[in-house]
Amino acid sequence: MVGSDSASLVSTTRSILRQVHRAAPRSRREAFTDRVVGWRRDRFGGASTPGALLAMLGTVLSNTPSLLPRPWFYQGLIAAIVAVVGYVVGVVLGGIGHRLRAWSGLTVTIRPSARHTLVGLWLVVLALGVLAFPFTTLDWQRRTAAYVGAPLPGAGWVVLSVGTTVAAFAGLVGVWRLVAGLIDWVTHHLGRRILSDALARVVASVVVFGSLLVGLDTVVLRGVFLVASRTADSVNAQSPEGYTAPTSSLRSGGPGSPETWSSLGQDGAVFVAAGPSRSEIAAATGRPALEPIRVFAGNEGRSLEQTRDAVLAELDRTGAWSRRSIQVVTSTSTGFVNVWSVAAFEFLQDGDTATVSMQYSSLPSALATLADRETPPRAARVLLDGVRARLAAIPADRRPRLYLGGESLGAFGGNGAFDSAAQMLAQADGGVWTGTPDFTPVRGELSASRAFGSTLVVPVVDDGRQVRFAGRPEQVLADQFGHPYAAWTTPRFVYLQHDTDPVAWWSPDLLFSTPEWLLETRRPGTPMAQMSWLPVVTFWQLTADMAMANSVPGGFGHRYFQAEVVPAWGAVLGLDPGTDFAPIVAAIGGQLADLAAQQGG
Repeated sequence: MVGSDSASLVSTTRSILRQVHRAAPRSRREAFTDRVVGWRRDRFGGASTPGALLAMLGTVLSNTPSLLPRPWFYQGLIAAIVAVVGYVVGVVLGGIGHRLRAWSGLTVTIRPSARHTLVGLWLVVLALGVLAFPFTTLDWQRRTAAYVGAPLPGAGWVVLSVGTTVAAFAGLVGVWRLVAGLIDWVTHHLGRRILSDALARVVASVVVFGSLLVGLDTVVLRGVFLVASRTADSVNAQSPEGYTAPTSSLRSGGPGSPETWSSLGQDGAVFVAAGPSRSEIAAATGRPALEPIRVFAGNEGRSLEQTRDAVLAELDRTGAWSRRSIQVVTSTSTGFVNVWSVAAFEFLQDGDTATVSMQYSSLPSALATLADRETPPRAARVLLDGVRARLAAIPADRRPRLYLGGESLGAFGGNGAFDSAAQMLAQADGGVWTGTPDFTPVRGELSASRAFGSTLVVPVVDDGRQVRFAGRPEQVLADQFGHPYAAWTTPRFVYLQHDTDPVAWWSPDLLFSTPEWLLETRRPGTPMAQMSWLPVVTFWQLTADMAMANSVPGGFGHRYFQAEVVPAWGAVLGLDPGTDFAPIVAAIGGQLADLAAQQGG
């Protein structure tokens, strides 16, 4: 009987030890998870203390100024994104610190009551700072808004932005914890049955993040692009409000044109309908004028080559090859063309011009940039080669001069039609590029060759003999420090780029490296002069600025208007720098006032 009881006791003890042994690895995994994911219940309501500290710091830093004033909802979203990044970094650093302390045997003892008191006071101070800092930085937002002529934000801006930050941060942290929970679940099952703890966590992380990325790409992003594409097609099919089909046979979509008004797309229709008439040009210049030619073709159901052939046929039909000058404009993906720039080109040459462009997509530029950066340069090259081939067949003494133009994605595409700046100068008589994106190779090549002492914002290339960069009209004739350029030679190109245009300065490199334009001398009193680079923060600030780049008055952000493009084209066309362009600027402003109002002022 005694032997039976002893055997039973030994068996029970062995069973308990086996259960403890099996449970031990799980306990270690849970402890590690608490440290890495931040779910320890004795710290800041279950959150990681280092993560919370860096999240608060990120929130504060996100309120620093950038190129343009930000609406409260963008500010709140930026702050939440940066706070989450800070939280994740803090969680990881906290986990690493714990492992180092365990490895080194370093211990720090403090009474629990004192620890909780100190941590509580520290978090209260930080929370008050987070809430108070936006009010102190409201002055920065007001100064930026005043600089660009936008409405000044009030105290409500701070309240709404902070509220948005809290709500968005809570949502993003919830997603982060869900992902971390999935990693823990996979780690538990792998470590329990197949792999060691450390290897199981690595494999689990790869599996979870890989699955999420595949799902994001195949479901979310493709769904977004599908919806955006359908929406863009619907918008593209609509006639622009306030515009009617041209009555001139010298415009696509007008009498005798095989390109119907409805086939041009919304932006193409604006392009052909918004230009000045012969009488408007003559009234502004006091000289006889011709009716300008504008041709355009939409891309519905056509290849790039077929669309190119359609616009060449329109040039043939309208007699464009007999004009003084032809401008090839690379549009943005939807067919948008800076009509202020084209109008300046026409007014300054008394209407003896033909301007040609074509559509190559219906997606908005932001989505087109993400989806396909190859098509804009290819479309520009296809159109330019077609025009140049036709011009080559015309005797030199009767051949029109060839000029180029484009804005934003159109400037990227137009520049991308060339392998180098030298090739661009060799194949055209000049041009004006507006709001050229940072990722444009030819612009980058020219900026890299700038004179010592000149800045990336207004680089001086070969003393301005053939290429000049300008952020303001007077910089077409002199650099940003007021030093006159050397005499022009031909061909001539002008790059207009505002120091407040985020499209010209945004780059993924902003995430982790200081851009050159923030290391150089900046014009005092400008928003750029207020900025300091901050890792991750500056990238998201300029990303939000890009969303607002077309919502500020002309002359700032990504809006290049007649007061800038008229003197730029005057210089490219070789007109006297002392010419009074005011009547032409006023005429273009009056003629396109309705369009300016529709596009936000």
